[in-house]
Amino acid sequence: MTKEELSQQLVTNSCAVEQLPISLTEAEPSEYQRAKLPLLLIGMGVAMTGSNFVAISLGLSSLLHVSPSYSGDNLLQIAKEQYQAGNFEQAIALAQSIPSDSPTYEKSTAAILKWRRDWYIAAAQFQATEQAFKEGRWRDVLEEARQTPDIDVWRKKMVPFVLGAIPELEVEAQQLLQQVYQLAAQKDFTRALALIKQIPQETPTGAKLQPKLIEYQKKQQIKAEYLLQQAYNQAQVRDFKGALQYLSKISPDTPTYQKAQVKVAEYTQKQLFKEKVERKAKLGKVAHILHQ
Repeated sequence: MTKEELSQQLVTNSCAVEQLPISLTEAEPSEYQRAKLPLLLIGMGVAMTGSNFVAISLGLSSLLHVSPSYSGDNLLQIAKEQYQAGNFEQAIALAQSIPSDSPTYEKSTAAILKWRRDWYIAAAQFQATEQAFKEGRWRDVLEEARQTPDIDVWRKKMVPFVLGAIPELEVEAQQLLQQVYQLAAQKDFTRALALIKQIPQETPTGAKLQPKLIEYQKKQQIKAEYLLQQAYNQAQVRDFKGALQYLSKISPDTPTYQKAQVKVAEYTQKQLFKEKVERKAKLGKVAHILHQ
């Protein structure tokens, strides 16, 4: 493809691109957010949009002056970079400019479909995150932000919401942490771990909990092995009910759990057989008494 043909195709494709579901201008933080978040963070989107405009202008200008042998791989890579930067229309136009006889054509077609889908999802996630922030649903803010597709420009726009939610969640995180310590002191590591998982990792408290998580998981496993051994001990004296009680206390989150479930099935059958034998023995005694 000559540079004149490429230039004409880019112009044609740019005109044919669909409008964005939500433009980056429309997605700028509202006055409500500006009042609650640092101006530096709010300015990230504006500065980024301006720099992207300059970048895409320079990129397209350079592209129109490349040699006729400019490869489809090069075009697709530039399109990816522009897409991540937020230049949706330009990225689509660049990807569409790859000729059908290029080895990269099928890859570019698949990329365009994925980019369109992910862009719409990201726009919807942005709206959901903004709404959750306005309503003070701090956990939902983090969850919606986590579900946003991996598009740099949209993820950066989530930053003010996430940073605004973290201080609110930190208060709750510290309260949960105190409960975690209390349960751990009682050697109830299963419930302690369940509470740890409720503490968002994005909070200062959550960020420091990884060592405790590992510690409690090890202690939970040690306790599981202890309970399993106690079950073995009870089974040896044919106290299958007692053995089953120990097995029921083993957490499903431990590697020991599957082994315990095998023993649950075994000891349940043995307990049923034991009860059957005991019933027959009782009936035999009653019959013997009646015949005396």
